[in-house]
This record gives sequence, structure tokens and C-alpha cells, in this order.
Amino acid sequence: MSIARLTTAFALGLLAAQLASGAAVACDNPGKTHKLSFKVKDDGCVVKVKKDSDDADAETINVCEKDVVEWKVTGKAKSIVFDGNSPFDWADSGFKDRKIEGKVKSGTAGEKFKYSIKVDGLACVHDPKIIVDH
Repeated sequence: MSIARLTTAFALGLLAAQLASGAAVACDNPGKTHKLSFKVKDDGCVVKVKKDSDDADAETINVCEKDVVEWKVTGKAKSIVFDGNSPFDWADSGFKDRKIEGKVKSGTAGEKFKYSIKVDGLACVHDPKIIVDH
């Protein structure tokens, strides 16, 4: 195998490892809308956050400052709650029109935000995270 192929293979492997680990990647298209939804059990508890477009796993999502994150809400009322800092202008969301929406605020690049999804009237909590890239 040539050195060029080895270098390319190494670079691609390193990029894959960074993406898998949740390492920050460059923001080349700020202002994007990330549409998410919830997979729930029969009792209404959230078991997975997924991307609406392809049903892919969105337990960890990478966003940029000025991006919008929109969760589609069906079934029982849900809220997004951050412990401590939030990448949005709220620490505990409300929802209207069957969605929860937040715009990522400036000054959050390079940070990770763990949040909880709470389901109205149920003692179940799901804990995904948002990573704000540079």
C-alpha cells in the first residue's frame, strides 16, 4: 500500500474516531434546523431521540451556534430540561404547537450539554446530549 493511501486511510480513521467520540467538528453551515422526534414505549416514556428525516439515532447531536433544534412532540406532554447551563435561552422548555424549539445561543461553541427529557405525569427520564461545535 502506498504512503498516500496509508495517509488517507489514517486521516479517515481519525475523523471517524473523532465523530464517534463526540469531538467537535467545524461548523460550515450555521443556522441549520435539526428536526428531532422521540421514540416512546407503550407507557409514554422516551427510549430514543431520533432524526425525523432518516430515523437515525440522535442521542448525541452536533450543532453550531445559531442553529435551531426542534423536537416534535406527540402523545403525552414532554419537556427538555438542562442541568445548569443550556445552549438555549431557557433551562426548562415549554412546548406549543406540538413542538419544542430552541435556537443555539452565541458563546456556547466547544461545550457539551446534557439534557433530560421529562414526560408529563410519568417518573421516567431520558438523558441525551447536545454538542456545540466551533
